[in-house]
Amino acid sequence: MSSKKLVTLNQAQVVRNVANDKDIGRALFQEALDSGKFNKFLDDLKTASLGIIPPADARIHCLTIRVKQDIEWQKAINEGAPQTPKDFNVRKVGDLYPPMGKGFSKEEIILLNYPNGDGSWEKALAWAEDMGLEKTDPRQVFSIGKKFPNLHQTLFDGELMYVVATKECVFVGSRHACSVWWGGSDRKARLHWIGHFGGAGVWFVFRKPLKPQVLCP
Repeated sequence: MSSKKLVTLNQAQVVRNVANDKDIGRALFQEALDSGKFNKFLDDLKTASLGIIPPADARIHCLTIRVKQDIEWQKAINEGAPQTPKDFNVRKVGDLYPPMGKGFSKEEIILLNYPNGDGSWEKALAWAEDMGLEKTDPRQVFSIGKKFPNLHQTLFDGELMYVVATKECVFVGSRHACSVWWGGSDRKARLHWIGHFGGAGVWFVFRKPLKPQVLCP
């Protein structure tokens, strides 16, 4: 388990008092929560503590997830992206992503997004290398879909959103990557050519380069 102590009620009370002293009423405070402004402030605190700086034209979001490293491929898809059709190509590449270990691990995940739609596979991976982050396996992305089924409501106000695993594979002779895709009430796993990823709704997924902590077999 993490050794970090949880935020206390007294600390939350201090935030409340500061907001009231600045004449921030309930409506404005709630707007900051709903719009993600407060969430971004917490992200900035988290990433600053990790020494991670987003590109000037991008933003980042931090998550902590539990990943079952040896979960069977089809089960991982079904749990993280339950509306994925049986014939989607993502279901055909499980043999290209063998399990990275056994049991569960707790991992710090960093999501990178280019809100102006000018991102690319190469830009994202170059930034991650500079920050010392590691690429992610699709099982980590499927775990995000499972734990955060409404993540699109927090991170993106457009029609479609992707979280993309950054370990690519070669499928029918071309470079592809797996993602979880939100569209309305649907959550599907997809396999796309890497050039598909870069729009405003795409979040590239990396991980903090610490050895995962095995929680249980």
